[in-house]
Amino acid sequence: MAETTNLSEQLKELGGDVHASLEEVSVPMYVLDRKGRIRWLNDSARALLPEATGKNFTDVLAPDQIHPAKRHFALRMLNREAFDDHETVLRTSDGGRHGVEISSVPLRKGHRIVGVFGVMKSRRPAVDRHQEDAPAPALTARQHEVLRLLGAGLNTRQMADQMGLSTETVRNHVRAVLAGLGARSRLEAVLLAHRQGLLEWPGETAD
Repeated sequence: MAETTNLSEQLKELGGDVHASLEEVSVPMYVLDRKGRIRWLNDSARALLPEATGKNFTDVLAPDQIHPAKRHFALRMLNREAFDDHETVLRTSDGGRHGVEISSVPLRKGHRIVGVFGVMKSRRPAVDRHQEDAPAPALTARQHEVLRLLGAGLNTRQMADQMGLSTETVRNHVRAVLAGLGARSRLEAVLLAHRQGLLEWPGETAD
């Protein structure tokens, strides 16, 4: 069978439900349409922004963030600004402020941008006092290497070839990484690692 890297073809072949999987990921994700309306939030995003689905994205921003965010979004819809990471501040339900870093990509239909898919990385994690001092997961050097390769998008065979290990050994390391991060999938492990500062977002450089 000829190998294909086309995502839609792979999903059709597998019968996979990406929507259900994204709902379970514990990192906030969203979809905006061309008008800036919030069309979809996963469970984690709905916990952060209750009753936001259907509203304009500016409705959930702190007042001082609305003007720069509208300009940023308009330029993106015109394909005049790169889809890179940026920071903004959400308005919480109690009137407070919650800083987030946004990593987003365009949603296209042919050559036309029809919306935005994004992931929110909290700059002020909503944790209790006991969680604030919790140490980062105690991963071994080898597990950190596996995590880095997962973040780069490598599959089990590619990681095994690069690390000079058997595929079963790599799978064992991956299982250990998932357990250490409390993740249920490789995708969730990568997103949690970004959230905890164990991996850099694309384009980030260490201080």
